[in-house]
Amino acid sequence: MSSMKDKRQFVRKALHCTVSVFNEDSKNVGVMADYSENGIMISSYLPIEVGQEFLFTIIDLPNNVGNKRTGHVTVQSKWTDQISHTQFGTGFKLINQDEQAKIMFRSYDGD
Repeated sequence: MSSMKDKRQFVRKALHCTVSVFNEDSKNVGVMADYSENGIMISSYLPIEVGQEFLFTIIDLPNNVGNKRTGHVTVQSKWTDQISHTQFGTGFKLINQDEQAKIMFRSYDGD
């Protein structure tokens, strides 16, 4: 069985703030665990079907101060792993992102 690292083609960056992820029905999917230039990993309590395309809304609170930011991304689920008894990690390829999402991702490049 291959590990999650084997499936990663790009350097993953840890996030410095909580990024919540919502689906098109405004239901909370989970939180973004990390991201790279070409993809994101989401930690969720329910498994997410692989090979599906999703339109997600991402919301963060930079440094837990100031205004929350909202961006939109189109992603395709590529793999999923159970990472604990209660949580699943799912890797997504980034297909599209709006300007606000790009600004949010750039801000995570802080260090």
